[in-house]
Amino acid sequence: MHLIRLILAPLMLMLCSTAAAKSVTAIALFNERAMLSVDGTKAKIVRAGQTHLGVSLISSNTSEAVIEVNGQRKTLKLNGTATLSQSLGAEPATTGEQSLVLYEDSRGFYRTDGYIDGERTNFLVDTGANIVVFSSRAADRLGIDYKSGQRTFATTASGRAPMYSVSLNSVSVGGIRLRNIQGGVIEGGFPEVPLLGMSFLGGLELNKKGNKLTLTKR
Repeated sequence: MHLIRLILAPLMLMLCSTAAAKSVTAIALFNERAMLSVDGTKAKIVRAGQTHLGVSLISSNTSEAVIEVNGQRKTLKLNGTATLSQSLGAEPATTGEQSLVLYEDSRGFYRTDGYIDGERTNFLVDTGANIVVFSSRAADRLGIDYKSGQRTFATTASGRAPMYSVSLNSVSVGGIRLRNIQGGVIEGGFPEVPLLGMSFLGGLELNKKGNKLTLTKR
């Protein structure tokens, strides 16, 4: 067995317990306040003008609330759920290149929707991970026969963890698609959110400016 060193930033590892935000539910509505749950997380009361997990509350009354995420505004009814067309903080670049512009979330990380072998998933961008990493639970959902890969170990901030080295037919985010990407599947449910590592990012140009990160295919 080989040992593949997987270097993951500690802060990113802690964030992996929170799924990439895809939906917002209004649990309770008040005048200028709303109790919101982002992706099923514990609901929190947010005041108009405040931001919670990247979701800004624009206005609220007892019948509906208006939220905004990276320029996308949605109206929520009580116990209604708004599903965003893209991950929070992500938008296609306006240039003609194969590019994607990501915006920092409230914790300073970048998230995006994407595909692994044609199956939709969410990613946390992690330049500290040398490959694309996801859990065996995610692999089962994505239909990836990871046990046919080579069994190895990943070295994380929490120690060594059993992992299978796999070759992914394709990985894509936005309009960017790369083939034959090295991946790693860690047994169990961690990380809960797949990490978009350097086996994919290494084929792109990364340009960070302020709170924006632009990914451009070379």
